Amino acid sequence: MFRGSAKGAKKTAKNLRDSGKRMHGSVRKSLSSLVLELMVKVKRDKLSGPGTGQALNVRTGRLRRSITQRITDSGRQISGIVGTNVEYAKFHEFGQSIKGDLKKQREGFKAGLKADKPALNADSLPPRSFLRTALKEMEPRIREEFAHAVKQSSSTWRLL
Repeated sequence: MFRGSAKGAKKTAKNLRDSGKRMHGSVRKSLSSLVLELMVKVKRDKLSGPGTGQALNVRTGRLRRSITQRITDSGRQISGIVGTNVEYAKFHEFGQSIKGDLKKQREGFKAGLKADKPALNADSLPPRSFLRTALKEMEPRIREEFAHAVKQSSSTWRLL
């Protein structure tokens, strides 16, 4: 017959439970920092003034002012969101093609324009991404930051 015991088993079990909480907190802190950094990058690098070579030339600044960020944490999943509620932002981000009824409506509108007004001459708006490109540019930094957060939180506990 073999008998054995583990010294410090209760402490080890508690440390393992607590490590999940530390990991969650560390990842949340990193995500909060990264989401703020992404929002600043979109505003500064993608939506700056006219003639700067940015994705969009700013006219009024409405789109840039509308860029917001938020963190949602359900306890099991943490999400970071950078976005806008400006209705025309999706047309710039993904592009827009005028087809079918929209094209007919546009043609009717063009016919009603006076001669001194400019005519609508584009059948589509090409995508000029400002959110997705900023996220893509930050991808290496995001991966590095999360790897660091996981490594840091997992190295702070000991089994005994």
